Amino acid sequence: MKALVCLAVVIFLSFAAVVVSGQHVLPNLDNVRVGSPAYGPDNVTQHSGYITINGTFENGAHLFFWMFESRSNPASDPLVIWLTGGPGCSSELALFSENGPYFINKDLSLSINPYSWNTFANIIFIDQPVGTGFSYADSVLDYVVDEKQVAQDLYVFMQNFYLQYPKYNKLDFFIIGESYAGHYVPAFGYRVLQGNRNKDGPFKINMKGLGIGNGWVDPYRQYPAYAEYAKSNGLINEAEYVAFEAAAITCQGLIDIANEVPGVWIAALEECQLMAVGVLAAMSATLGYVANPYDWKIPCQYPPLCYNFDDLTKFLAQSSVKKALGVTGHDWSACSMTVHTAMLGDWISNLDIHIPNVLASGTRVLVYSGMLDYICNYMGGAAWTDSLKWNGQQGFNAKNVTNWNVDGKLAGFLKSYQGFSFLEVLNAGHMVPMDQPKAALAMLRQFLRGAL
Repeated sequence: MKALVCLAVVIFLSFAAVVVSGQHVLPNLDNVRVGSPAYGPDNVTQHSGYITINGTFENGAHLFFWMFESRSNPASDPLVIWLTGGPGCSSELALFSENGPYFINKDLSLSINPYSWNTFANIIFIDQPVGTGFSYADSVLDYVVDEKQVAQDLYVFMQNFYLQYPKYNKLDFFIIGESYAGHYVPAFGYRVLQGNRNKDGPFKINMKGLGIGNGWVDPYRQYPAYAEYAKSNGLINEAEYVAFEAAAITCQGLIDIANEVPGVWIAALEECQLMAVGVLAAMSATLGYVANPYDWKIPCQYPPLCYNFDDLTKFLAQSSVKKALGVTGHDWSACSMTVHTAMLGDWISNLDIHIPNVLASGTRVLVYSGMLDYICNYMGGAAWTDSLKWNGQQGFNAKNVTNWNVDGKLAGFLKSYQGFSFLEVLNAGHMVPMDQPKAALAMLRQFLRGAL
């Protein structure tokens, strides 16, 4: 196995605070330290470090990122920003376990991922909201609580990123994320539309597409899909299904009230989550093991995330690694309960409301879902995509589902109309690029090229 090496000069990046006046972004690059890192065996240009954005209190929100240029043609290949969900889970989880350039070996060396998404795209992995992963805040008041704040932080991040690296601004830009990023992606996409229209920042963002993988988008439509999904896979009996279906109706009723009455979200979230956890418990009883909510066909061996990320934690705890990435004085964690708790009031909000505007602007939207995932299952995805009210709704719903093949083999099922696509991926759970890396890379290629 190839040992971990540092191929060039490492980077220590730090950005000064951005001043925000209303919604207008005025970047400031005082105290910037820029280098040219190349960390690990992938022989591409990399950038890593922090961009400090305007926080709620004393401008103290520091977002960590790690960017890899494309292995193909970085001067013209699209720029993708990847958002891991949670809320509060680090994008390094994806970088090392799903669609990034590296895998971590048992001896904590790095090996190349041949299916990395930087095969033909420039890609930014970002720890956000602030407090996630290596990102940190100077005050707890800088933690975000809703998607408007999330989107604003990401918009300011990209403005300062382009200011530091203007050559990437000419590239097509795609926002892609997973799980709770079903909230982040539409919110950020809509903020980009607003920013481009109102000229909120010095850079127009050349947004071409949004991608949502196994996303938590519309809770009203997705909560009832838990019982439906479990029943369809023979994981609960009829009596259990009837009981959970009734609980789902109560859940939906509380969500409706919560949209009108402040504070009701607490009761709604509690009721809805009890129902979702109850279905999972019934599934576990049927299966005879603790069901993995991210792939029900395998046990949850390492709760709460179910997968073993010990090597990743050890790798990112190394002082040499943190120094190379521009991290000083901050420890990495897979998921932050502080961030998660701060965002609880956002959980039952519906973020598909922004997608019609995105589609109307000519920006394509891909929704994809591994079919073995329970927690953000494809039935819930089908429910909200079919219910989405947009100019092409009638045509989308009239389209037949077609087989989606990769290298001549069936890899999933696709419905697509006028730039809006819903893809079900076979033999994949919550993290499609981890379970089906070849299919995920083919999906990305088609999406970036406008063929999906």
